[in-house]
Order: sequence, then structure tokens, then C-alpha cells
Amino acid sequence: MPRFEKEEPSCTGPTNRELFQRIWSLSWPIVVYNVLEMAVGFVDFLMVRPFGPAATAAMGLSRQVTFLVEGAAIAIATGVITLVSQGVGARAMDQANSVVRQSVYLVLILGLPTALIGYWFSRPLLLGMNADAGTLAYGAPYLQVYFSGMVFLWGNVVGTAIFRGQGDVKTPLKLALGINLLNVVANYVFIFGAGPVPAFEVQGAAMGTVLARACAALLYLGLLLRSDPGSGLRSPGLAQLRLGGDEMQPNRTRWGFDLQMIARILRIGVPMALASLLRNGSRLVFLAIVGATTLGVSFHAAIGIGLQVRLLSILPAVAFQIATATLVGQAIGRGDYREAEALGRRSVQLLALIMVLVVLMIMVFAGPLVGLLVDSSEAAEFAATVLRWFAVAQLFSALSIGTQGALMGAGDTAPTLRYTLVSQWLVMLPLVYVLLYAGWVPGGPLLAWTVAPAISLLLTQLRWRGGRWKAVCV
Repeated sequence: MPRFEKEEPSCTGPTNRELFQRIWSLSWPIVVYNVLEMAVGFVDFLMVRPFGPAATAAMGLSRQVTFLVEGAAIAIATGVITLVSQGVGARAMDQANSVVRQSVYLVLILGLPTALIGYWFSRPLLLGMNADAGTLAYGAPYLQVYFSGMVFLWGNVVGTAIFRGQGDVKTPLKLALGINLLNVVANYVFIFGAGPVPAFEVQGAAMGTVLARACAALLYLGLLLRSDPGSGLRSPGLAQLRLGGDEMQPNRTRWGFDLQMIARILRIGVPMALASLLRNGSRLVFLAIVGATTLGVSFHAAIGIGLQVRLLSILPAVAFQIATATLVGQAIGRGDYREAEALGRRSVQLLALIMVLVVLMIMVFAGPLVGLLVDSSEAAEFAATVLRWFAVAQLFSALSIGTQGALMGAGDTAPTLRYTLVSQWLVMLPLVYVLLYAGWVPGGPLLAWTVAPAISLLLTQLRWRGGRWKAVCV
């Protein structure tokens, strides 16, 4: 498919300082947004604790399922970010608005089947993770309510992607502040009961989440339809984009189903979703392998701590990935490949600086961090060692994620799927087996865990520096 029609790029490019400022101005609101999302999840766990270990276990197992679903949804929405950002950069309003309109259909196409399949398989999924009767009694109703609101999840994800694709990262953050507060309050009411509302216990956490997401989806739709251009969007029609204060000529409203545009969105997003599934799948296999060692339970506990810290340390990388995809996509839309290259380089450099500081902090404070979560001094020492290995791996992983963002902006996502397959399934997992067979425990699995993202970083950087992404047509 041809790219959006482009304007001629300016002869004078932005300075490094201007590039860094643009990258950072888009990145920090996304970091805060992700922190808010994590905080709500943590509060959910605290709220269900009074109902006992089975309730906590049900929430934990259910979150493994929801994490996969939400990760896939966010990954597929990268197609929306890429096409909207390139359309905005090219000032091709008619084409960019077509992406937005077809995204509404995408919400229904993906949301409804996901809801039906997820609702039907809620119990089998938990049984497949060896949930006992008590855990199943709490977890199955939770997942069924969660999946019933799948259309609203997709509406949130796609709505956020539309705004971010045009460079508006603050509107999703403002919505998240209010919606997450509503989520916490609604969860409390539905979990413990209040007034005429009975206590639904663990199931209530899902009910509050669905209610909050429904409100958010309606707000996104309202912002996209409203005539006030203050949000960066205006009507008639849906999402008449307004750039830099310039009034654009109104376009015809076309609500017909455009299979070609849907295919373009999915062609960019599906490889990212499959890569996400491969990463998560390899992690589960990794945990199964190390669980069979003599360290078994202690190794699992230490890795569990490492994964929790990883979730926090990965937030800057995810934010930079989205910011870089948006900025690179807009530069490519303008036909300014030189600026796109500069943005890709500077983004990874700034992310590297941040991640080095994060890794150093984890290295220094690994002991006190695990001491908050582990009582035994021997177990804490072992967990601290695992955490330090994870920190090094996280540096490579973060820079790989940042580079993937630059490729996303160009719509060049297929290599990410290939590199994930190579680094995780063809390198990491076989290497774990080999090093365990050689008797290197626990260093062997931890080395394999670190080597995989290093290889992924090398491959993604070679792809970006090689410039083949310039020939990709979206």
C-alpha cells in the first residue's frame, strides 16, 4: 500500500535539544498513565485480601489471563498509532480520519468475539492453570464479568491509540486520572457492598473495572465526536483532526466498512500482538523449567520478585516506545526520513540514560528491596542476586523495546515477531536446558534470561540502522 501523501520536508532540521524535548514531552505522561494503571491493579489485590488466600490466588491467576488479553489488545492498537501518526504528519486528514472511523469497527470486530470466547472459556482457562476448587469459585465469576466488558476494553485501548497517534498524550492521562479513581471507588462498592448494592466479593472487582471502562469508552467517543476543537479533534463526522491551530477543510463523512483499511491496521498490529504472546509464553516455559530444578520453590519466589520489579522498571521503555512510534510516524508522514532517523537515535539514547540510572539503583538497593518482601535472610540474599541479573537483562530489553517503537512508527513490525521467536524460543529456552544440564544453577538460567534481550536489541538495532524500514509501505 502507498504511504500517505507527503509534504516536502524542511531543509533545516530540529536540534538535538529540540528532539529530546519532543521525545520527553510525549513520554512522561505515558509513564504516569501506566503507573496509574498498575496502582489500580495493586489496590484490587489489597481489597480482596480479606476474603482469604483463595481470593488472592484467584485474582493472581485471573490477572495472568487478563494480562495476555490486554497486552494483545495494546499491541494490535499500534497499527492505529502508526497510521494516524503518519496521516497527521502528512496532513492527509481524509485518510487519517478514515483510520479513526475504521477503528470503531475494529473495536466491535475484536471486542465481541473476545468477549464471547473469553466468557465461555473462563473456567477451562483457570483449570488449565491448576486452580483448586476455592480459587475456581472466586476466579471463574471474576473472569466472566471481566470478559463481558471486552468491547469497552478495546474502546479504551483504541481511543488512547488515536489520541497518542496525533501526539496528544495528555488527554488520555486526564481521562485516566478520573476513570481510575472511579474504578477504585466502584471496586470498593461492588466488593464490600454499600447501601442497596450487595457485596459481590472478588467478582465485584471485575464489575467496577467494567463500569469504569464503559465510562472511559463513552468519553473517548464523545471527545472524538464533539465540535469543540480544544481536544485536538473536531466534527462534522468523526475525528476531524486539527493541526497546529490550522483550520483544515472539512471532509466527507464516510462510515462505510473499509476492509482494506482494517487490514492495514491489523498488518501492523498483529505481528506485535503475536510477539507479545511469544514473550509471555516463553516466560511461562522458563518458569516451568527452573521450577524443576533443586531450587524449585525458592527460585520461583525470587523470580516472582524480579518480575514485579521488572514491571516497574519497564514503564519508561513502554512510554518511549509509544512516543517514538508517534514522532517517527509523523516524520515519515511528512516525508522527512532524516528527522525520523534522528528521532529514533535520540530516543534510544535518552532511554539508555534513564535505564542505566534505573539499573544502578536496582543494583545498589536490591538487598533492601527484597528485604521488604522476604523474611529469610538466606532467601533474601538469593532473591537479590536474581534481581541484579534481571536488572541487567532489563537494560537490554528496554533499549530493544525503544528501538521497536521507531520501527513501529514506520509500520515495520514483522521483524519484531521474528526477533522475538529467535531470541526467546530459539536461544533462551534451549540455552536454559543446556546450562542446567551442565549443572550451572542458578547462574545458567539467569544468564540465558539476560542473553535473550541482548540478542533482540542487537537485531532490532541492525534493522533500524540498516534503513530497510524506509521501504516498508503501510
